[in-house]
Amino acid sequence: MRRILIALSLALAMTLAVIPAEASDYMDMDICLGKQVLGRILCKDPQEINYVAKVRDNIYLFSVFYAKQEARFVVGISDSKIRVQGREFLKLTRTIPYDFNKTTKCAVVEYSSSECTRTEPIVCCSEKTDEDVKEQKFWDRPIPDLLEEDLKKALEVAPPDGPAQGQPQGGQGAPTPPAQ
Repeated sequence: MRRILIALSLALAMTLAVIPAEASDYMDMDICLGKQVLGRILCKDPQEINYVAKVRDNIYLFSVFYAKQEARFVVGISDSKIRVQGREFLKLTRTIPYDFNKTTKCAVVEYSSSECTRTEPIVCCSEKTDEDVKEQKFWDRPIPDLLEEDLKKALEVAPPDGPAQGQPQGGQGAPTPPAQ
C-alpha cells in the first residue's frame, strides 16, 4: 500500500513538473482561472471553491466540497494551458487550453463540461497597475481635450523670440513681405 502511495505521489509530482516555468506573471488572474475552471469542471459555483495555497510558481491548491467530502485540487497554469488534477480523485485530470491577451491582461477559456449547462467563455483579467489606470484615464478623455492639451504643450515649448516671419507685429497691419 505504501509503495502505491509513493508511486502516485511521484506521478503527481512528475505531472506537475512538465508545466513550463515561464508561465503567467499574474497571480490574481491565475487564481481566478483556477476557481472558474474548477467550477466549470465540477459544475459548481466558483464562489464555493476556496483558494488554499500557492504550491510553487504558477501551481495552486484549491479545496471544495465535492462527492460528499472536502476535496483538494491542484491547478497549474502555463503560458497557454491550464492543468487540473484532483488530489483525492486522481482520475479527474484535465488539460485545458486558453488564450491570453497581453494588452488587456485577460485570459479567455473556451471550455464546457457535459455535466454543466454553462457554456459561456470564462474570462479572467489581472488587476490593473497604477500605470495602466493612468493610461486608461488618458484615453478615456474626449479628443478635443487631448488636442487642447497637445496645443498647450506645443506653445510652452515654442521659442519666445517673437512673431514668426510673415506675421503682423503687435497684432496690427499687414504682414511684411520677406526681404529679397
